[in-house]
Amino acid sequence: MTAPPPLPRPRETGRWLLALPAGTTVRFLLLIASVAVATSLVANMATAVVLQAVDVREAQAHMDCLARASTEAARRHADGVAGPVPGFHDTGCVDPRPALGWLVPLVATGGLLLVLAAVYLALPRWRTVRRGYLPLTAMGELSGYLGGLLRETGVRARVTFLAEPLNPTVSALAFGRAGRRRVVLSGGLLALHQRDRPAFRAVVLHELAHIRNRDLDIGFVALIVWRTCGPVLLVVATLSLFLSPAAGNLRLFASLVLYSAELALLAVLVTLLGSAVLRSRELYADARVREWEDSGDSLRRLFEVYGPGVRGARTGTAAGRLKWLVRVHPSPERRMATLVDTRPLTRPRFWDMAAVGAAVGFFNAVAGLGPGGGGFRSGSAPDVLASVLSALLLLAAGGTVVWRAVADGAAAPAQLRNAGIGLGLGLGVTNLLGTYRVWVQFGIGGSGLSSAVPYAVLTCLAGWVLVRWLASVARAWQPVLERTGRARLVPALVLTVLAAGLFTTVDLVLRLPGLMTYAAAYFAPDLPGPLLLVWGIGRLLGDRLTSHVLPLLLTAALVPVAGYALARRTDRAAQGFGDPLPTAGLAVRLGVPAALVAAAGNLVAAVLLPSLPVWSLLALFGAGQLWAALRATRDHAPLRLARGLTTVLSCGALAFLAFVMAAEVLATCLDGACTPLPDAGQTRTVLLGVSVTSGPAWALFALQVSLTGAYRRRTGRAPGGAGRRSGTPVRPHL
Repeated sequence: MTAPPPLPRPRETGRWLLALPAGTTVRFLLLIASVAVATSLVANMATAVVLQAVDVREAQAHMDCLARASTEAARRHADGVAGPVPGFHDTGCVDPRPALGWLVPLVATGGLLLVLAAVYLALPRWRTVRRGYLPLTAMGELSGYLGGLLRETGVRARVTFLAEPLNPTVSALAFGRAGRRRVVLSGGLLALHQRDRPAFRAVVLHELAHIRNRDLDIGFVALIVWRTCGPVLLVVATLSLFLSPAAGNLRLFASLVLYSAELALLAVLVTLLGSAVLRSRELYADARVREWEDSGDSLRRLFEVYGPGVRGARTGTAAGRLKWLVRVHPSPERRMATLVDTRPLTRPRFWDMAAVGAAVGFFNAVAGLGPGGGGFRSGSAPDVLASVLSALLLLAAGGTVVWRAVADGAAAPAQLRNAGIGLGLGLGVTNLLGTYRVWVQFGIGGSGLSSAVPYAVLTCLAGWVLVRWLASVARAWQPVLERTGRARLVPALVLTVLAAGLFTTVDLVLRLPGLMTYAAAYFAPDLPGPLLLVWGIGRLLGDRLTSHVLPLLLTAALVPVAGYALARRTDRAAQGFGDPLPTAGLAVRLGVPAALVAAAGNLVAAVLLPSLPVWSLLALFGAGQLWAALRATRDHAPLRLARGLTTVLSCGALAFLAFVMAAEVLATCLDGACTPLPDAGQTRTVLLGVSVTSGPAWALFALQVSLTGAYRRRTGRAPGGAGRRSGTPVRPHL
């Protein structure tokens, strides 16, 4: 037999790649959460209609009452009467369903988890008996060799090796529950122990890598969820679709059709996420073997000699791409390519991220209905809880994928753009579908559909910006991770801070479809979709401007800047940013000179021109913030946009605070009672002013930076001048 040619030298992989948190784990949790809330929704409907004998007509009458209450709330709002938008709570409408509260969803979710736990505990024993696996007895040499592999790999779990002597193929399988793992070796593989020891070693190491990576539980539970819940969801969706004409009510018919579409979409999501989880664990096991062996030659030879060949599906065709999305095992061709270069493994992909966004959108839409399944009797607590959990799942799933890509050098701008667009598109489509399913029961017809495309464009843009920004955060914090050695703690803390800071922004994006549909149905039916989107954003920001804008801006600015500042204290600065050039002084970086000039200018303008409109003063403050950002970042050091945003915020806070204190001194000292310290009301004024001016000032700064960068790239003029080595990659913005 002719030996295969040697494998190309593997690309050098970061030593922290396999130690970082895996996006596979978070996608697995997202899969469980989505299936759990779907189970709760199905249980709510079955309990209300079947077990509690609730008449469907009574439920529709309740929806009609809520529709009339919403119309009245909209009329009062148009007349200038303050009230909640929309006014669903305390409407006087009687929900025909008994008030079981959280009992039904908790029982349904608990039942699902109990079933999964029972299958998880019983599956290893059942599989061993059903397949006729036998213990390795009277094979002392083989047992000693396997024990040596356990010690060599550092696998600390209790592993029992079994044999399947009647299976002639060359295969092995690791399974079992936590604390008691099992590895079954086929008869064909056992024959290789004496005939081809390197191939035998490669197969066993691959299975031990699954145990070392702690992905057995994730893989098997994902497989259980996929094969049990996926068909059930499709059956329920099909029944809902075929039974919907019997509802006898157009609104209920439309709601059931949309409900069946949601369940069908969830079944597709379960398939996509389950397949992605199972494919990823195989590739990560191969990467672990390559790390143990310092080479991928043994696995490559195994695929060449004993595998089904290296020709996989033609992923360039539509059929090939579809087949790739539902496969649970990567093709030998893909596995061999990953042995040479792990970047295809860690590269964020459009459809994987679209499935993540869609699962988060579905989870939020269903969990936000509350324990009553949409009866609006549980207040706003379910909406808040759903938004908090959605933000956490979104940042954790997207952040772990992007962080691994950055650590492996696979975060190219094109891949980040595609992944971000996929994330936003999946989130936007499912959130629109879930929102409209609820509202269509109010008899709104086609109101609000014109805003669907603008909203999807907004979510795609937001997803792209989020993924690019997550890549910058990961680049800034990676040296801190490597210096401290906390490969799991540092990303977990950073992503938790991001989720806390971006919660209000995620909540705003998730609430927009409901607010736009409400406006289109009740008091602005002729407003075009783009204007509906602008109105909805303005309404949500107008209600809570400070709580929405300030956390977003502070998180976007301080998290990457703090990471880069800590990275400069390590042996090397953050990767991907070029050389750490000197920056301006601390006072200039904080915008102190510009703040004092802006405060003094506004004070003089207010004294000399008391009739000057407020927006003119705000424009002067914004101009001072823009000047401060340009002056503080003229050195073209890394993270220019984030550092500029930090300067904009600090300059705005200092300028407004100085203006308020000076105005208070002038006003009170004339009466002989000086109180320069601001009170609570003046502090709120400062925060509101910073929230109003910081966004436009930073947007103009970012536009100037982008245009300047594009001009320099076109003319070939490298920014930074002195201090930058030739050939160093330039990233002045991120």
